[in-house]
Amino acid sequence: MASIIKRGDSWRAMVSKRGQRVNATFDTKKEAEEWAIQAEAAILSGQRAAEVQPVSSRMSVSSLMQRYAQEVSPSKRGERWEVLRLAKLARDPSFALSLHMFGPVELATWRDRRLTEVSAYSVNRELNVISAVFNQAIKEWQAPIKINPVHNIQRPKNPRPRSRRVTEVERNLIVSRLGWDQQSAPENLAQWTAFAFCLGIETAMRKGEMLSLTWGNVHLEKRWLHLSITKNGEARDVPLSSAAVALLRLLGHRPSDALVIPANYGSMCARFREARKAVGLETIRFHDARREAITRMSKKLANVLELSAVSGHKSLTVLKGYYRPDAADLAKKLD
Repeated sequence: MASIIKRGDSWRAMVSKRGQRVNATFDTKKEAEEWAIQAEAAILSGQRAAEVQPVSSRMSVSSLMQRYAQEVSPSKRGERWEVLRLAKLARDPSFALSLHMFGPVELATWRDRRLTEVSAYSVNRELNVISAVFNQAIKEWQAPIKINPVHNIQRPKNPRPRSRRVTEVERNLIVSRLGWDQQSAPENLAQWTAFAFCLGIETAMRKGEMLSLTWGNVHLEKRWLHLSITKNGEARDVPLSSAAVALLRLLGHRPSDALVIPANYGSMCARFREARKAVGLETIRFHDARREAITRMSKKLANVLELSAVSGHKSLTVLKGYYRPDAADLAKKLD
């Protein structure tokens, strides 16, 4: 049974259940009572009461972010990047404020300053993470927060979608700089980076999808492969063009549990950036290979549902952002 005792300006909650004892101090009696209920429920469900960490209004927003990174982020596919983003946000002085001192006004001030440092798109991505932290705290941790501050500020307008395509000349320049001859199996990280870039142009697969693909899910004879892990959380089958099949055949026979592209995500990104800079193509991003692939495929797959099935887009609006047809090609279809 829980006991709530007032000590000076604070309230102390003590819980004793099934041989476990735990206590915590709060600013208000309500916070103490709510935490005590959580602690008792945790013990009854078999959880250690000590794992039920109290969220006080005096806790800083940074501390809340750190807890989220430790308890929630590990369950996500994008754990590495989310943890890094949360760590960077937690170091920002704006989030050193306690929960009861932080609100929409403080968040808007941070937003305005951040917009002078990075793009609106980057700020919105960070706001998504901040919003997830507050939602978790409100819904699951019973934090003494009345509203999610992200819901009460104006989000910056995202810039227009990228329209950059990749020409054959540009592809060859980058691939050549990475040291791959396009005729033999890659032997080092730079060459694997070139191979992945070429495969992305032929299949519209995302970089993370290619790096998680194993040979057991590749069916060259039937010209398709299976992605069990994708960005949107749903599996998808990807048809392979003759060019894509030719690329994969260069790799020879590998064990079914072996990765098709044995490379590290971050290291591959770094090598690609170095190569594009060296050949004067800094406006190209690795992800532009996906846009190029989708645009090429659109000429062969007139049915937009077929195209979205290949690309994995759930939203046709998002898919439209990747489709960048040539006006001259469209003009020919009018005759």
